[in-house]
Amino acid sequence: MKVLFLSQIVPYPPHGGVLQRGYNIVRELSREAQVHLLAFVHPDVLPTEEACRDSQVVLSKYCEAVEYFSLWPKTSSLHRIAGLAAGAVSSQPFSVLAHRSALFQRRVAELVATKDFDLIHVDTIALAQFLDQRWSIPTVLTHHNIESQLMERRAGAESSLLARLYLRRETRKLLAYEAEMSGTFDVNVFVAQTDEQTLTERVSGLRTAVVSNGVDVDYFTPNRGKDSPTLIYAGGMNMFANRDAVMFFLNEIWPLIRNQVPDVRFFAVGQDPPKELLELAARDPQIVVTGYVNDVRPLVRDASVYVVPLRVGGGTRLKVLDAMAMGKAMVSTSIGCEGLDVLPDKHLLVADSLEQFSDKTVKLLLDPSRRNTLGCAARELVEQRYSWRMIGGQLLNAYHLAIENRRQMVMDHSPQ
Repeated sequence: MKVLFLSQIVPYPPHGGVLQRGYNIVRELSREAQVHLLAFVHPDVLPTEEACRDSQVVLSKYCEAVEYFSLWPKTSSLHRIAGLAAGAVSSQPFSVLAHRSALFQRRVAELVATKDFDLIHVDTIALAQFLDQRWSIPTVLTHHNIESQLMERRAGAESSLLARLYLRRETRKLLAYEAEMSGTFDVNVFVAQTDEQTLTERVSGLRTAVVSNGVDVDYFTPNRGKDSPTLIYAGGMNMFANRDAVMFFLNEIWPLIRNQVPDVRFFAVGQDPPKELLELAARDPQIVVTGYVNDVRPLVRDASVYVVPLRVGGGTRLKVLDAMAMGKAMVSTSIGCEGLDVLPDKHLLVADSLEQFSDKTVKLLLDPSRRNTLGCAARELVEQRYSWRMIGGQLLNAYHLAIENRRQMVMDHSPQ
């Protein structure tokens, strides 16, 4: 099978979120398919030419060809301001405007005209703009989140009135764009059944498949760490959802936990920690802000409890799966574990109020046996349901479904 894979970001290095999924998906696809990858470069992820070259070397092990393109709003501060300004007045979502590229558009058209692809994989809805509906090639669209839902939740968590108004307008634009574009694909792939249900209720007639996020169960393994009361949350704080989760936890929940476990420590792990977080850590030595780390495993290993105080999000949480694979006991909000096939009180503890979250976290900190029971159940679950080898097979099944859907559509519209 020959696949043209369009990605909103170079899927390397595989450290968290869409990078982790993209890298592992491409790696697994290479077992059964020839992949031609077109991807946008994010300078905050690949800041130098050397980093770009290194990523191409690695990805070329799995791809027949790898081509990179510039993401214009990230080329300078002025471009970013121009992008936000354009988003304020345009009828199209900011994410669609941000990915506009004549070079990308032309290259996709050239490849479709000269290569015999069996399928085009579009890895986020903002890239749907590069397809021509007259093409006969089957298409698959991945929804890492329901973007309109994510934007709506973010608007609800914003304190600034101006930001809320901007984000609510983006929500309406995304709702319209999802309704317009999703139905043009032979299969819409979702990472969670909850996301599938949300969009199919909004857009009738969608052809769908669920291909969840996964975890490298050989890389993330259980390992006993230090026996001290330690909490951890890991997630890049260049993402609003992670910044909001950490600040919400520290401002609202952390004081309640400290009152009951005075020697507890909290590790906030992830790139680009905000100024207010650094200021909190400067005043409280029991808050540790690491910034970006190459290998999160030692920090997760040494933590007693993994906390997931997310209030905004969609899809399935890769960092949560990583921690589960390491056999960590976890306390999460409902949104934090949304989309995962977990049972509360068996695989993790779920709490949505401040008091519940602090109480359940304290009880776990004081109960090593309960932590071990939850961690073992979490590890068993990811082994059974979330290994990348299994996820890769699910995506190939979605590809075959898309090819069959396109074949059936052609038959239905052919002269009798």
